[in-house]
Amino acid sequence: MTTTGISRRTALATLGASAALGSLPASAQARLDLKLGNAGGPTTISNKFNIALFEAVEKRTNGAIKTQIFAGTLGGEQRLLEGMSLGTLDVYNGAYTGTREFDIFYAPGFFKDGEHAKRVIKSAIGEKASAVLEKRYQARLLGVGRLGPWVLSTKKKISSIDEIKGMKLRAPQIEGVVEALKHLGANPTPIAFNEIYTALQSGTVDGFVSALNPSVAGKFYEVSKYVFTNRFGEGLDKIAIATRAWNRMSAEQRDIVLKTFDEIEASDYYGAGNAAIDTDLATWKQFNGADSVATLDQAGLVKQMEPLNRRLADEVYGPGSWDAIQKL
Repeated sequence: MTTTGISRRTALATLGASAALGSLPASAQARLDLKLGNAGGPTTISNKFNIALFEAVEKRTNGAIKTQIFAGTLGGEQRLLEGMSLGTLDVYNGAYTGTREFDIFYAPGFFKDGEHAKRVIKSAIGEKASAVLEKRYQARLLGVGRLGPWVLSTKKKISSIDEIKGMKLRAPQIEGVVEALKHLGANPTPIAFNEIYTALQSGTVDGFVSALNPSVAGKFYEVSKYVFTNRFGEGLDKIAIATRAWNRMSAEQRDIVLKTFDEIEASDYYGAGNAAIDTDLATWKQFNGADSVATLDQAGLVKQMEPLNRRLADEVYGPGSWDAIQKL
């Protein structure tokens, strides 16, 4: 598999999990070359997963499916997703979808943790979200990568979530995050992931909300001193493939891709994301000092968010949906 922005050595180093999966037979068929885009750099968990997944798929399909990975070189997530829809990319990996059905999932406190999120995504609610994604972008959802927690970071020290009122905070163009910041009194400023560092450095924003691991990989700790350990939402990266590419696969190949995704996501996305939390926070603390990593009142944050989360869930999925989500 050819990768762009990722060395062959890095690619081989991530194959431990997939090597143990063994090989499945695949029908001989014309080779399918895929292009995958992700806004994060080559060292992020998402791109290490992309390598492991598609190296395993290539092996299991006897080389019939090969994937070229573009890691952080083709722009922000919205551009990548639209590129897949337009035909310049075949596979998209990222948080952004521009659909309310997925976007509200990013509000802090919407899920208890990644396991809760997985149960909801596997339910009828998740099926509805996937159908909307397919209709809008002509793309088939392969699955959701549970990246670990999203976090809040600020350039100045705060001791309470109430202190973000009036602050300009970077948010992705994702409804759950934008509405949450408004609900908490902040001024959300949508900025693409690959522009966060510059926005912080120039003073365009006073802090940001994003997934922890890519933020550390992007060295945002150099320009935003404080980070809070609270789960300010769950990182739920969508991995979607254009239907034009999906339709070129045999039924056997599709089955291989889906089964391989489920197997590797549990270890190389969810497991890796949770395992990286302590190391990522230690990196932040090493650069900015012991007081740069702090914890706010998580129970208080969840309580503050409950009215908004209930409204969003019932508005998008129908009355009673919030209660159904909580029961899961």
